[in-house]
Amino acid sequence: MYNEEEIEDSLEFCRQIKMYYETGEKEEKQEEKEENHSVYEKENPPVKKQNHTLDELSNEPLLSKKKKKESAAFHFVSNMIMLGVCILMSYCLASVTAHYVAHRTMVEGESMEPSLSDGDSIIIQKISYYLGDPERFDVVVFPVNHKSGQSEKTYYVKRVIGLPGETVQIQKGKVYINGKRLKGDDYCLSDILNPGKAAEPIVLGKDEYFVLGDNRNRSTDSRSDYVGLIRKKDIMGEVLFRIWPITHIGRIPK
Repeated sequence: MYNEEEIEDSLEFCRQIKMYYETGEKEEKQEEKEENHSVYEKENPPVKKQNHTLDELSNEPLLSKKKKKESAAFHFVSNMIMLGVCILMSYCLASVTAHYVAHRTMVEGESMEPSLSDGDSIIIQKISYYLGDPERFDVVVFPVNHKSGQSEKTYYVKRVIGLPGETVQIQKGKVYINGKRLKGDDYCLSDILNPGKAAEPIVLGKDEYFVLGDNRNRSTDSRSDYVGLIRKKDIMGEVLFRIWPITHIGRIPK
């Protein structure tokens, strides 16, 4: 059969073959591991760690609180500025509206009854007289200077009866325009007892208006020297609407 030397040579050959294959497998596994690691690094790049000192970490909450306080202060100041701007704009708008468009006033006395009563709150509109002229039977507001020389003015509410260029006269308790009795004058509920200056014909100028109160026996109006004829430039506006008392809210009869 085989001698001991031949058997030993065969075993040595087998050992070398085994070591050869084991070394190859290890090298393949190592290459595969390195390849997989390279792919992982490409897909998941390493995140750089931020190195914070102990002082920085301890100051982070304080810095965050400071930023929040600064942000809150900024928002507060911004809101206050916006509020101030809104208030200023509202004031300017209200002033412009009251001066040029419309404003509210109160009726004093009984000279315009039954159309308006003492204490009524009314709205005066001004726009229409920028574009046109007062019409007959408009209820208008105008200032009257005190004869005593006081600087303050009293504002009267009256109804337009005579227009520029017309001749006005009061005869037998009735109003006549250009020699003819005025039609549609349904606001006066009684005959006029005191014609005043209108007992004689009054010729109105180019820009003059003759006004009367609806309660003509209790009214101081164009029949008196105290009021006289009214110029268009002195008319503040037309009484458009009554807003008080609530039971009489509505447009003024015209």
